[in-house]
Amino acid sequence: MQSAQALIGMNIKVARIRKSWTQADLASKLDVEQSYISRIEKGSVAVSCDRIYEIIHILGCEHTDIFPDAAEVERKLTKGIID
Repeated sequence: MQSAQALIGMNIKVARIRKSWTQADLASKLDVEQSYISRIEKGSVAVSCDRIYEIIHILGCEHTDIFPDAAEVERKLTKGIID
């Protein structure tokens, strides 16, 4: 579901920025390219649950910080904030 994918990406970006990390910082810790992080944050690439939990662990945040509530997805769809 792209809408949830977009919200997850946006939430990863917010969590990364809260740590004052660049995309390159996070990419280095995950041993991936910065462009991959960019695509995750834009919601343009599907990310496995394993990878998302790895990101959560590296960022030191809670899963609830990353995974959107179903009501939030519905609200943003209704307002046209996400596709």
